[in-house]
Amino acid sequence: MNIFRALLTLALVAATPALQAQQSHCPQLAAESSVQWEEKQMPDLTFCRAVDSSGSELFSLSLARDYPFKSSRSRRAESASINGSSTYWYRAEIATRSGIEARETAIRLADGRDAYFNVQAESAEALAPIFNLISRLSF
Repeated sequence: MNIFRALLTLALVAATPALQAQQSHCPQLAAESSVQWEEKQMPDLTFCRAVDSSGSELFSLSLARDYPFKSSRSRRAESASINGSSTYWYRAEIATRSGIEARETAIRLADGRDAYFNVQAESAEALAPIFNLISRLSF
């Protein structure tokens, strides 16, 4: 009987991360990624913050119906494919932090919600791995 309890306990401990991942309202990150979500659920909005192992934010994602993002062709930067949708990243300005490369974009998901992404990096070169991670999100 003690062996059975020990095996049951081990099975539950092993299943806990999988159960927590299923409960998340944020999209699934690539399995090989060391990035984790910090999630805040509000009545009409899910806010997901992707953080690396040091706790630094790589990007944020807001999921909501009719998110108020307006793209502007004059701010268009890099092209992208996110969740099978072709889109563009748009330059954004952050008044309090000069020298930061900031990008934003939004896509419409199959369930009708908008996914709004905000990325801030120290350089243009630092954007590429973040864009790659975002392109592999699974909604």
